[in-house]
Amino acid sequence: MLLWRCVEPYQKDLPMPRNPRLKAEDIEAWYHLCAHAATNHGEFPLARPAVRHKLLQIIKRYASIYFCEIAVLEIMGNHYHNIIRFDEPRTLSKDELMERALALYPKKKKVIECWPEKKWQRLQERLFDVSEFMRNVQGSFATWYNRTFGRKGHFWGDRFKSALLGGAESVLNAALYVELNAVRAGLVECPEDYEGGTLYLREAGRDKWLLPLSEILHDEKLNAKELHTRFKQLCYYRGAVITKQGQKAIPEEVIRREKARGFKKRGAYRKRIRCFTDGLVLGSELYVLAQLTKLRKLGRYLRRKNPVPQLGGTIFSLREQRSHFVEA
Repeated sequence: MLLWRCVEPYQKDLPMPRNPRLKAEDIEAWYHLCAHAATNHGEFPLARPAVRHKLLQIIKRYASIYFCEIAVLEIMGNHYHNIIRFDEPRTLSKDELMERALALYPKKKKVIECWPEKKWQRLQERLFDVSEFMRNVQGSFATWYNRTFGRKGHFWGDRFKSALLGGAESVLNAALYVELNAVRAGLVECPEDYEGGTLYLREAGRDKWLLPLSEILHDEKLNAKELHTRFKQLCYYRGAVITKQGQKAIPEEVIRREKARGFKKRGAYRKRIRCFTDGLVLGSELYVLAQLTKLRKLGRYLRRKNPVPQLGGTIFSLREQRSHFVEA
């Protein structure tokens, strides 16, 4: 940065180039994604049920084309969160590539059949790329929204945020945090009551396209119904949600496990925790340290030497936040 200022002293106000997005390479990868609409204060373009439904349909469509699965999705009034898992990249057959190409461009079969080899190689790479997935989702939705409501200009604000999640514990932490967005915003008392969230879809039996909860909770002793109940109990504990009349109280076993994880009190996720969206990498201390070591070798984040403890050391992040979590 200093060298740049010396060489170009009259251009110091120009924006600095953005850092490349952090992505896992050649392995299965989990991400927490967040995208905000470009709105004025008090505008909530995603609040309409029909608009939320359209965004949901677009995300479902591209998740069926890309090699990824949606674990948790929460569509709020002016932004949305997504916990997504991308498959480990592999070489696809020509038939597989053709199937995905036709799904992406259903009216261009003749053009696709004439693609040069570079085009096919590019498709092979993009089908495992989270940035390409979001480019399609964001672009398709913005086009639909602007056309439908006579809107002009960019629909989305800054580029979407992403945090690389390392390990089952960080995935679970992020999933529970996302499911409680509507509770934190005061829109509902119980997370499964919010129609813009995946816990609502799971409760309504409309979750066939979602990643099974067994991939988030990793408890082989529980069946699908029990996993759903356990996930909801964890949401209730971390969101300090009072159980509905007629529902069983949170079992002592769940409370003991939560306390062992570091969540000594209920309601740890009642407040906004910035590391989930701005931490860049979330996981155990060793996982984040490994990612930091790689980045330092590439000449990035040279000032950062150690992972940043979050939630009282329950998880760690790469980027330090301006305000840290304080236990409620």
